[in-house]
Amino acid sequence: MTETTITLKLPIRRVVLGDPSAPPPEWLQGHHRRLAHFALSEAGASTTHRAANSAASAELDTRLSEQIAAVEQAANQLQLAAKTMQTHWQHIVLPELQQTTIELAHAIAAKLVLDRVLSDQFPIENVVREVVERLNTDQPIVVKLHPADLAVWQQHVESHVSATTLGDQVRVQADAALARGDCQASSGEVSIVYELRRQIEELRQQLVS
Repeated sequence: MTETTITLKLPIRRVVLGDPSAPPPEWLQGHHRRLAHFALSEAGASTTHRAANSAASAELDTRLSEQIAAVEQAANQLQLAAKTMQTHWQHIVLPELQQTTIELAHAIAAKLVLDRVLSDQFPIENVVREVVERLNTDQPIVVKLHPADLAVWQQHVESHVSATTLGDQVRVQADAALARGDCQASSGEVSIVYELRRQIEELRQQLVS
């Protein structure tokens, strides 16, 4: 005799004794059919769920690919804009900024110098000495200054003995045709003209170039 132990996890609802060789009763066959239908329904639902998940995953991948492409396009556009701005800065903005800075510095320097000239604080004696030295001659020299600059020169001669070291051959006189800060020196047929405003303009041209 063979003994078989069956462990039941659910409570026993019915016990029926029958012939093992006889067909199962109708109620048991119906129960089996219901179990088979339930199993088929569960399998179909699982297949439908997997198909839905697969479609959702494909849609998500498509959206992700579109977003990545949009980000890459935006990055390329930003890189192109950065290169354009760099080129614009180097070839247009920077030269204009340098030009503006030079013009501003020139205007400030010119105003400071001319203000000193008009307020009798410009070292006209240095200009006279430089022009005379450029002539480099022992012949008599005539130096011409604006009348107001001549007055400044005479004050300097009276207060500085070194100013007389130019020698007796140098004679300084007024010329109203000259501008303040200018100086003209001549000896025979040789003449040198120092124009203050022209010197300032030449300095600006050197800075621009």
